[in-house]
Amino acid sequence: MPRAFQTTKPLVQIGRDVSDCWEWQGSINKATGYGKKQVNGKPELAHRWIWMTLFGPIPKDKVINHKCGNRSCVNPHHLEVVSQAENCRHGAGSKLTKEQVEEIRRAKATKRWGDGARLARKYGVSAALIHDIWSGRAWQ
Repeated sequence: MPRAFQTTKPLVQIGRDVSDCWEWQGSINKATGYGKKQVNGKPELAHRWIWMTLFGPIPKDKVINHKCGNRSCVNPHHLEVVSQAENCRHGAGSKLTKEQVEEIRRAKATKRWGDGARLARKYGVSAALIHDIWSGRAWQ
């Protein structure tokens, strides 16, 4: 077993299958739901620490996205390096169902000032996501 993984194993509940989330067993930020760990005396998000331990540095203009949407998951198969914009679109867009997105698209045909904000409140997403759906930048 690689040395880095010996340190990691007690902090992670590894699933039986590669598709299972690996739940962080260390400290969790109650406000955000992200796992956290002290690394060289500095706080680090657990999923970022796992990524850097296994794959090396994260480019400065990139972040680590949870493809599974589970913030306490550190399964490297569920993590990917993306831009901040991609990460935001994934997080906000995952709240919507296909049917809701279709309703948002239909609303574009008759939209008036304030409709984007109204739809955003209705579905618990940002107005920017509504406009991204209308313009084809999200939920293509």
